[in-house]
Amino acid sequence: MFRKTTSQSLILSKKLNDSLSIARSYWRLGSFLQTIKSDSSYHYYYKAQEIYRLKSEELLMGQMLFNMARVQKNVKDYIGSEVTTIKAIEVFNALSDNDGLYRCYNNLGIIFNNLEDHEQAIGYYNDALKTLKKIPKKEMLEASVLNNIGIVYRDKENHQKAIDYYNSALAFDSLDLKNPKLYATLTDNIAYSKFKMNDFSELPDLFYKSLKIREDLNISAGIVINKKHLSEYYLSQNDTLESLKYSLQAMELAKDIKSNDHLLDTYKLLAKIQPSKDFIYLNKYIRLNDSLIKHERAIGNKFARIRNETDAVKTENKKLNIKNNWILAISSAIIFFSFLIYVITQQRTRNKELEMEQQQQRANEEIYNLMIDQQDKIEEGRKREKERISLELHDGILGRLFGTRLSLGSLNAKDDANSKKTREQYINELQSIEEEVRNISHELGLDNFDTTTSYSTMITNLLEEQSKITNFKYQIEDDDRIVWTDIPGHIKINIYRIIQESVQNINKYAKAKNVILDFKKNNNHIILTIKDDGIGFNQEKRSSGIGLKNMKSRVTLLHGQFTINSVPGKGTSISVDVPMT
Repeated sequence: MFRKTTSQSLILSKKLNDSLSIARSYWRLGSFLQTIKSDSSYHYYYKAQEIYRLKSEELLMGQMLFNMARVQKNVKDYIGSEVTTIKAIEVFNALSDNDGLYRCYNNLGIIFNNLEDHEQAIGYYNDALKTLKKIPKKEMLEASVLNNIGIVYRDKENHQKAIDYYNSALAFDSLDLKNPKLYATLTDNIAYSKFKMNDFSELPDLFYKSLKIREDLNISAGIVINKKHLSEYYLSQNDTLESLKYSLQAMELAKDIKSNDHLLDTYKLLAKIQPSKDFIYLNKYIRLNDSLIKHERAIGNKFARIRNETDAVKTENKKLNIKNNWILAISSAIIFFSFLIYVITQQRTRNKELEMEQQQQRANEEIYNLMIDQQDKIEEGRKREKERISLELHDGILGRLFGTRLSLGSLNAKDDANSKKTREQYINELQSIEEEVRNISHELGLDNFDTTTSYSTMITNLLEEQSKITNFKYQIEDDDRIVWTDIPGHIKINIYRIIQESVQNINKYAKAKNVILDFKKNNNHIILTIKDDGIGFNQEKRSSGIGLKNMKSRVTLLHGQFTINSVPGKGTSISVDVPMT
């Protein structure tokens, strides 16, 4: 059921594309298959490790590496297990994970002991003990490592040293209650080392004590070991029947639990116990050993294939990544150069616009200068015409009238009442005409306009002409502090065009009866306000008109501010604020 539900979980996780859940399912399947099918277990651990690596789950990746190393050790792929364990140590070291480091060092101790490199094994076991000192409440693990060190010394045939380590492990408080499995192992190991030293003082009681605990806990592998040791003991005591009994029991149980290493040991032992059948047992030993060697080699090859297949996938992915990177680089280059071309094109367009604006500015200045010249010529013509008329009035009409007055005055010699009365009337009338003509002549001859009135006259003429179209009344309020002759021509022409556009809009749309132009000077700025009492308009709907855009553009060119306020039914007000220089 565990395997079935885990497989279903894996399918659902893949449908959801949930990488971490997929990895957890692989982990569980690897754990389930660890003692059943080593290659499949390794395969699932490896796939889980790859996902955790890609997801930067360093701790989980290290745990998967350790699990893979254990599988490799169990099938006697000691070199592969060593390499994988060292990879796990690198991960745990970076994370300062002492628990993971302990397990790795302990695994390396087992590996090197099986490779008969006993000194290296002891070194790794000591590293495991040092690491455990950093972990609180890990006495049972320390006892386990001490037992493993004892086994190394047993394999070195230094049984007294082995017993010392076994006893150090047994010295932990209440070990028989806290970890009866380890207690049974230590008891059996002490008994076996004593047996090897020919110290039979506590034998076979220690063997039976260990066997009883293992049978109570149903520790099958431990029972096989105990019965094998009892068989060896009784064989040394020349009790072949007891020896054969325990050896056969160990063999059958080893077959049941598929413990091939222990089965090989029982075959060798049975060959000693029954010399008449040694050929049978040795033949079984050879066939099983050859089969195990082939199986271990095949498993090792499968592990290599799993790694190589994954490496091949990685290589292919790298190639695809390189290809994708090239595509991305080329695409980025194309986009960059396209953008660069676009920017250059836009810049050229902007430069052309600026050049056109400058040309327009120069054209406006030329137009203004032409208008000023034209206005000056008109004023000059008016002046000359006034002088001519003045001269005509003064030298012609006034002279003739003066002569007439003298002639009439000569009639004063007539003394009759009528003549006198008539003469006085004519004389008075002539005097009146003379005075009037003199006044007219004086006014026409006087230069009422100086050079400052030309621009104001242009504005007045503009409003005079435009007012005739819709019969609005206008009023111009000019600030005497503004000296128009000191204002640059491009400013005056743009203001003139803004007024012209505004008044044209008033005629087209406003239906205004009154228009007011107000010029003010404020902090070296000219502030122009154009107000009308027309129908107004909705600014949101009409703000995009070309006339308004042109006015705003002109004000922008002058580095000024343009404001328009209009309310339907309440008229419109335009304000222009530009610097005077």
